[in-house]
Amino acid sequence: MSDYAAHVSEVMKQVPEADAEKVAEAFARYEKDFLIPPEDAMRSVLRRFQSDTGVVTPSNAQSNTTQRQSIPIKKVEQLSELSGEDRNVEIEVEIVTHNPRTTMVRGEEKIVPYGLLEDQPWSEGGSRTRWEFKDWGNHPNIAPGAVVRLEGVSVNEYQGRMSININQSSRIVVLREGERTITEPGEPVDINTIKSPGNATIVGRLLASRKDKIHRKDGSGSIDVVRGRIADDTGAIGFLSWESFDHEIGSLLKIENASINVFRDTPEININSTTRIEIFHDANFASADDLVALSVSKIEDLRDGSRDVEIIVEIQKMIRRDFKGKDGEDKSVWSGDIADPTGRCRCSIWSEPPFNFEEMPVVVRLRGVRVRAWQGIPDITIDDVSQIEVLAAAPWGDGLDLTDNVVEVALTDLASGTSRVGVSTTGHVISIREDSGIISRCKECRRVLRDGVCATHGPQEGNTDVRLRMVLDDGESTISLILNKDATESLINMKQDQIAADIQENGTMSFVQSLRELMLGRQLKASGRTIVDEQGAMLLSDSAELIEIDSALVAAELRNKWGVV
Repeated sequence: MSDYAAHVSEVMKQVPEADAEKVAEAFARYEKDFLIPPEDAMRSVLRRFQSDTGVVTPSNAQSNTTQRQSIPIKKVEQLSELSGEDRNVEIEVEIVTHNPRTTMVRGEEKIVPYGLLEDQPWSEGGSRTRWEFKDWGNHPNIAPGAVVRLEGVSVNEYQGRMSININQSSRIVVLREGERTITEPGEPVDINTIKSPGNATIVGRLLASRKDKIHRKDGSGSIDVVRGRIADDTGAIGFLSWESFDHEIGSLLKIENASINVFRDTPEININSTTRIEIFHDANFASADDLVALSVSKIEDLRDGSRDVEIIVEIQKMIRRDFKGKDGEDKSVWSGDIADPTGRCRCSIWSEPPFNFEEMPVVVRLRGVRVRAWQGIPDITIDDVSQIEVLAAAPWGDGLDLTDNVVEVALTDLASGTSRVGVSTTGHVISIREDSGIISRCKECRRVLRDGVCATHGPQEGNTDVRLRMVLDDGESTISLILNKDATESLINMKQDQIAADIQENGTMSFVQSLRELMLGRQLKASGRTIVDEQGAMLLSDSAELIEIDSALVAAELRNKWGVV
């Protein structure tokens, strides 16, 4: 203890309740294990024993925020000890990854690094827990491989996932230095493989570029940015550049260490100060004209949040709606149904279209439009008439009538794709839900009532309706299937009053069991629209039929396949 007597004495003056031997041991550990001399470790040791004894000195109180003073420190060793309500947490962790990212915070551009950290950094071969973190203070002493003590951090919980927020007021004590190296950019990846947030390097040809402004929410001004689109032979992706960007359209570029943001369902490249762009040379790379042709979207490709989309569609029906804007001026919007050979969706035009909207259908090429989803269905938003080009004929020819066109799609493709309208699929019935049969819907919003109560509008008498709920499987994926009244009555050859009478006489379970005996294990083809989100895929069907199988033919095909005589 004599080697640290002066330092221990200083700690004891400010924290009289502390154990002098433990204070000396703390200084010894910092010097022996972490090579931190006692004069540099003084602040950390002092804070530790102030925390242990509940002592807050005047100088320490001045350095903390009011919120931190009012919330007790929670010291833990494992992340599993924390909950989503915890604030002012102290824990030792190892930084696994650290990724700087430029983002907008309250209308201003800031660097907010993110990454992964693990608890129990000193354990050998033990089971560690790994969480994500965000560093809102952009602390300079956080690096991959470093072991740090986080003081004054908070826990964030979103959709059941826990993460750590390192706040601006948090303190980072480095217990073991990490390596702050410049991350070498990886090999370029195909654009169509970019799906989730992170960092990526791509090689692509610049198809579009335009200057734009992002206005700060506080009204203090705006930020000049550049938006555009870049493509390779696998697909195209939009980008947002926070830096100067003056490359010519058609240039072949290598973009290294670009951050990937996902807006709604759509990935986008963000070009910031850590991104490097250079002219790339490849004589075999596709030309701009070829890539423009390849990058023309289809309705089946549309995702919520897509920007700068080019697409050719047939506008089948359109109505005009007049309304008062926020400024009190009279405004109009034209809404309609559109289609192409891959499906159907909606569109909204915010300036008078360059065609007679009462004479449909009309085929148009749309450029630079954006996509918003409503109830899971893509809605193409056309902001200006200059984005519309009326075509003399459809590129898919006159032989295809899109009026009631239904596109056959494999069940697996529906389950892994985007929400779509006007599709059909086939699978085996593997489940029939017990809540199939007669239901009651709210008169206001048509939601199913639970014990006579609507979640939004309270107790209701409701309107009686019919539905079936099933699960279809194609051997690779499953999809939830809901049949409406017409589809249900047609499929089981029973009207609503017959279904109600059967249930009243024999009970719901008897009715459901009869459906299971009829359909489980059999192939079924259903048509309608899909909703695909984080909870899975659902097909809302207005038509369904069981597929009859020729057993003798199937047996013959199997014998031929396996060579059985």
